[in-house]
Amino acid sequence: HHRGGADHRGTHDDAGAPMTPRGRRPGDEDTRERILASARRLFAQRGFERASMRVIARDAEVDPALIVHYFGSKQGLLEQCLKLPLDPRVVLSAAAQAPPDQRGELLVRALVAAWERPELQQHLLGMLRTGTSHDTAREALQRTLHDAVQPVVAGLAIDDPDRRSALVMSQIAGLAITRYFLQIPEVVALTPDEIIAAVGPTVQRYLTGPLD
Repeated sequence: HHRGGADHRGTHDDAGAPMTPRGRRPGDEDTRERILASARRLFAQRGFERASMRVIARDAEVDPALIVHYFGSKQGLLEQCLKLPLDPRVVLSAAAQAPPDQRGELLVRALVAAWERPELQQHLLGMLRTGTSHDTAREALQRTLHDAVQPVVAGLAIDDPDRRSALVMSQIAGLAITRYFLQIPEVVALTPDEIIAAVGPTVQRYLTGPLD
């Protein structure tokens, strides 16, 4: 049923034409994912400023206009790249609901299990690399850490919850950076169980133990 000229755009075969979500062809999602994959890799390798839209488009084998079509701008592309494939609050739900004296170990266990998945590891690496060179990425990292830790701290009968949250975040960020980004050999060599045994008690002390 034709409702006027504005609806024609949903049927264009021209790859550069605006498409409504309902009008997307099957190949559109593949193109979008290809652009995202190239952008994540290049933002991670070169940083936000040096990874131009033209370079990203060439790597993804698409016209640069398609980046604007799908993401609006380079900033919009970065924001989509930083979206996690899963919600950290879901990953840490068991830790958030556990008895207070078990939350440290369960938090570390859940994070390490998630980080060891190859697709999430690539995502984490991209966020860490981009986060050191761009404000939007740094803010996204801070928000992700905060959103992950907050439910685990919530409901604990503790003094100074903000300080405790920050210390837990410092431990998590330090582990992620040394194992996946800097790849310090002694940290990379640890098995997940060894990490949990070493780091879990420290996180637990930050959550419920004396800080002074």
